[in-house]
Amino acid sequence: MVKDANLKNLLAKHSKMIEFKAEEKIYNYGERADKIYFILSGLIRIFIKDKKQEIEIKRKKNGDFVGETAFTAKNYSSRAEVYLDTKALMFNVSDLRKIMKENNSFANKMIDNLSNYIEKLQKKDEIKLTPISEIDKKIEAEKEIKKTIETKNKKNEYINQAANKIKKSKDFYLTAHGSYDKKASEDDEYYLYDKKIKCPVCSTEMNIKKIRNSRLRIEKIREDLRQIYKNFNLYYYNILSCSNCLFTARRKDFHSFSKSRKKKIKNSFKDQISSELGKSFKIKYSDPRSINEVFDAHYLALKLYNFTDFYADKKAFIWRELSWMYEDLNEKKLAGKASLNALNNLEEFYFKDDRNSSKKERTNISLLLAVLYYKHNQSDNALPLLDDLIRDKKINRRQKNKAKDLFLKIREENKED
Repeated sequence: MVKDANLKNLLAKHSKMIEFKAEEKIYNYGERADKIYFILSGLIRIFIKDKKQEIEIKRKKNGDFVGETAFTAKNYSSRAEVYLDTKALMFNVSDLRKIMKENNSFANKMIDNLSNYIEKLQKKDEIKLTPISEIDKKIEAEKEIKKTIETKNKKNEYINQAANKIKKSKDFYLTAHGSYDKKASEDDEYYLYDKKIKCPVCSTEMNIKKIRNSRLRIEKIREDLRQIYKNFNLYYYNILSCSNCLFTARRKDFHSFSKSRKKKIKNSFKDQISSELGKSFKIKYSDPRSINEVFDAHYLALKLYNFTDFYADKKAFIWRELSWMYEDLNEKKLAGKASLNALNNLEEFYFKDDRNSSKKERTNISLLLAVLYYKHNQSDNALPLLDDLIRDKKINRRQKNKAKDLFLKIREENKED
């Protein structure tokens, strides 16, 4: 048997990348069925004839196969038409048969696809697809959002040019950031234990606080998706920092930097921080930790993420956590500014970043983006995202319910207006 690790290589070897334009036909009724397609991006509509009437039975998007009936029939009994410009991998049926013989998991996936298609045909009278006009509205809404982002980016270019002329140390924090007396609870030790790790950049040995997740208890998940833990604030321990090279990052990102990024950090990040903030600047935690130390760690992580052009969604998570820290200090304006920065970074990731991410990650990002849109009075941008989540049968019930609750709330508020 061929191992799953080699499946991608096999698929790439036996496929051909092909692009289709909107309204282009992929195959028509009665044509020879010798090709199957795997969609990388785009949207394809599948039609069948029923009692001399044509009906649409399925819409295929990225991650779906098209034309799988070629396994069992010599000719296509359906019609496939491109609705949005589409990129796909094209396979000869004979080649896919060979791969299926050598890989059980792939064979099972193809059998499931074919079974689902047959089930659709058997229940064709029950099919209810989203009206194509609604899809058009979503497309237009996304275009408007992209246009807004481009306008923002042009404006930010001028702002950045001006900002570069100002000493950068003044821009380390948000304007009006202060010094605060708050500290972590001494009882936090119950949830923590000490561990030594090596810095991924300079290999210096680091002493860090690891979290005993088994002892954490979630009291509630707020409407804005913030998890509230009983007697514990996670943000005090979410940022790790190396005292030697100043490599500073979220705990979840600490080992996610590429070799090229780590090399850039090792060669010049500490020097840049020293020139901007002074040679004495470093992250050092007290026991218990002060909120000022934790703020410094978060802002230094943002500096490093910008310095290495790290992913926009990761920066959004730091800004979101900063907004919660300011909120807990009753700094409402600063909390709002930090939250808006989270929204701007998440927008950039969602509409511009081509990085492949898992279904779970994309769903989480979609839901969070919708929540932030609503929080910042951009409900019209939130509705298309929420609608997609509600209609998606592959997401978990908790996420679907969150999306549905916010969707209905926005609709009710719109009625009142």
